[in-house]
Amino acid sequence: MSESSKSWVQNERDGEAYHEMASAAVDLQFIFVRRGMLSATRSVRDIDTNSRRQFLYNIPVTSQSNDAPPFIAPPIELPAKIKARIPSPSGSKIAILVEENIPSNGGGSASESKRNVFEIWTDNGHRLSNRIMLPCDKHGPVCTDFAWFGGISWSPDESALVYTAEVNTPKTTSFFTTPSSKTADTQISGGQYTLGVGKSEDWGEKYSSTALLALFCLNVETGKIGVIENVPGSSVAKESFSTEGGYVLGQPVFSPCGKTVVYTGWDAGAGGEMPRRLGAIYCFQRPCKIYSSPVSELLGQLGNPSNEEETFNGDTPFYCITPDDRLARSPRFSKPSGGTSKLAYLCNTKGFDTHGGCMALHVSDWDMSKGLLISDSKKCVVDVVQLPGERGDETEIAGIKFPGLWLNQLPHDCFSPDGKNILLSTQWGSVTKVVMISLGDGTVTPINFDLLSDEGFHDKASQQFVCFTEDGGAIVTQSEANRPTILGLLHPSFYHDALSIAPSRVLIDMPPISCASFSLKPGSCSKPGTGYSYSIISKAPIQGILLLPDNSENEKLPLIVVPHGGPHSCMSTAFIPSYGFLCRYGRYAILLVNYRGSSGFGQESLESLAGNAGSLDVHDVVAATRAVTESGIVDADRVGICGGSHGRPNIPIHFLVIVQ
Repeated sequence: MSESSKSWVQNERDGEAYHEMASAAVDLQFIFVRRGMLSATRSVRDIDTNSRRQFLYNIPVTSQSNDAPPFIAPPIELPAKIKARIPSPSGSKIAILVEENIPSNGGGSASESKRNVFEIWTDNGHRLSNRIMLPCDKHGPVCTDFAWFGGISWSPDESALVYTAEVNTPKTTSFFTTPSSKTADTQISGGQYTLGVGKSEDWGEKYSSTALLALFCLNVETGKIGVIENVPGSSVAKESFSTEGGYVLGQPVFSPCGKTVVYTGWDAGAGGEMPRRLGAIYCFQRPCKIYSSPVSELLGQLGNPSNEEETFNGDTPFYCITPDDRLARSPRFSKPSGGTSKLAYLCNTKGFDTHGGCMALHVSDWDMSKGLLISDSKKCVVDVVQLPGERGDETEIAGIKFPGLWLNQLPHDCFSPDGKNILLSTQWGSVTKVVMISLGDGTVTPINFDLLSDEGFHDKASQQFVCFTEDGGAIVTQSEANRPTILGLLHPSFYHDALSIAPSRVLIDMPPISCASFSLKPGSCSKPGTGYSYSIISKAPIQGILLLPDNSENEKLPLIVVPHGGPHSCMSTAFIPSYGFLCRYGRYAILLVNYRGSSGFGQESLESLAGNAGSLDVHDVVAATRAVTESGIVDADRVGICGGSHGRPNIPIHFLVIVQ
């Protein structure tokens, strides 16, 4: 066989091997439990078309561990036009956001435009009751970035939705076009290329189409849509002649009384702290506060089925809930009890200049009758942690005491059934850990479990809390460096005895879904958890995750060192197909390094990198590499390095110079 033929055969084998690893990945979103049924959407890569496919799973949920595993129907592929599925609180309704292509009069795909449609399904999701087309003259595309700006929330009585959408840019015309008498007062002549007019200042990478977001309410029965005008910044209800300044409004939720919408507002130039909209992706230090806006009058107007014009008196002004906090986001409400509810949110009063940072958890009481925050009820439950263990917590996970809260958003369903605790997932060193936080005294208790074993718990696996079940159980996920995500259930007893090992079981271990034209032959996919192993190595003040192929005890393996980007992010023990492929099939040792400046190790460690980039991070990567090479596991003469963002080229260049 010629060299070119051998190379082609090897490339085919490598392609099939990578395809196997990528097809095994399990990325889940839109996970809800309603009426004993868990719905989860799995996102799968389509390498051939450079896109993603969505599959819907419906899984029966029961907390009885002795029950036989329920039958789970095969997943259903969702059309690409479905952008979101949001069930109502009771589960009797589902709002589905659809993006449709609308051909223009000229015809042809090149002249198609897009529109958003809300489909309202009732009778437990069996009947399509209403299709509401969102008018393009009202706003731009609905924001579906639920990881940051976006949000869609049902009202408590399930009659309305609140959502965030792009503010339309001002209408412009060329200097050389003579405007008609009808458009002369509403179009800006020569504004096509003017910043804030024809050109909008966006929020950078990934958010290049996001400039200014506003909040809108939709009555799901009448189909009427209205903008929430009583918000910080200029109103978008009137004709706007600039998208400069203002506030970007997102993450909206209805209060349990249904009288108010609570949301996050990012300073987009009007607040004095952000003269320019700098990048938002991976930049969690952008100034933001939490606001509340009464909407009773607006909802009443939208609920009137009459098409006649009516007098709208307007709602009372908005209120800033966190005036003294530089960073505040992710508002969440508990179920009401005794005329009050609790509002929880993440905040950092002083803020930080680094890309990421440790967050505090604050809670306030909400008056259900008035639809207002109860004054002087604000309480800091968990403060920012500078050094792991400084709170007096003795529990260690993977060798590290509690380092503070490191998460971007609270789970939507984070309050325990009795409203006395909050469950969330936080970065804890190199792992993601589920913790329970007492709202009474701020005690942080790790929830210890292992979905794959009835004995002991797994302190190396990355685990996440998703939501509660109707009977008080918890839906969780578990992932390891050599095992894709599995979906599981914690028995309700975990909540009452959090210090012991939580009873748990697997709900579904999702098999691979082919992500390319390579076929997944029967029996070709390896068993999860085999092929390579991983361990957490600690060399204070840093951690690393070392991946080793099976049966390599008598080999001197080549080593690939991977510093993460950010720089204020973290490599966790979760499954990453590309590194698993290099380890298992390339037989490389892989070292993922969390250097000083990484998230999840305390605020002081993170801030130590500021002003020392190219020094601390590089020396930490070198120290971790030497710790591995000196152990004799790998071949010290065959060491490579790769990375992205901050991990390329800053660290690799300095790294190679020092190593040489």
